[in-house]
Amino acid sequence: MRRLIAYLWQIEFAWRLSRHTGVRVTRRMLNAAPSRLPEGAMPGTDGARRFNLTLARSLHGAVTLLEREAGLPPQRASHAAEAAFVASGSWLARASIRLWLRLERDPFAGVQKRGPSLLAKAMWGDGMMVEDRRVPGAVSLCVLSCPLHDYFWNVGRSDLTPILCAWDTAWQAEVNASARPIRVDIRSTLAEGDAMCEFVFRKPAGAER
Repeated sequence: MRRLIAYLWQIEFAWRLSRHTGVRVTRRMLNAAPSRLPEGAMPGTDGARRFNLTLARSLHGAVTLLEREAGLPPQRASHAAEAAFVASGSWLARASIRLWLRLERDPFAGVQKRGPSLLAKAMWGDGMMVEDRRVPGAVSLCVLSCPLHDYFWNVGRSDLTPILCAWDTAWQAEVNASARPIRVDIRSTLAEGDAMCEFVFRKPAGAER
């Protein structure tokens, strides 16, 4: 399933990148570009590692293509890649969140009981170090080490990590726009130099089920 999602995502990313820049970019080009770049160390040993590597190297390759072969200034190349990256697959993230909110009797109680780290590990694999931290009325997903962040650090392109973080706004916005009694805030991120990424899930005061 991850391979299919990665395949479809790359096609959409290449299409959106071409649309944003007017530069022809294909999935084959995205896969070829990283072969000329440092591989970088992508933490993880399970099936999620390949998926994570596809995301990271596609973004890395896209920016490199725009900078070196299309001659775009670095800032414009990064902005174009961010617009395409954030939009690609966001429909799937929003649809998944809507389905979850519809099916979950009490979304916050469910997150609090199961712990958000369980889902994070299932999605991103054992290369991501996470833990749950609970306080009255809230539970935080704390990402202590992120394989995507590590990849860009290892290849000397930490400037691209915030683009990956910006993708989180799609599902976060869907949660916060919902009438269901749950909200999520991002208090800190590794990309901004913080010690961890912290996603805080809470139930709004006075909210009904």
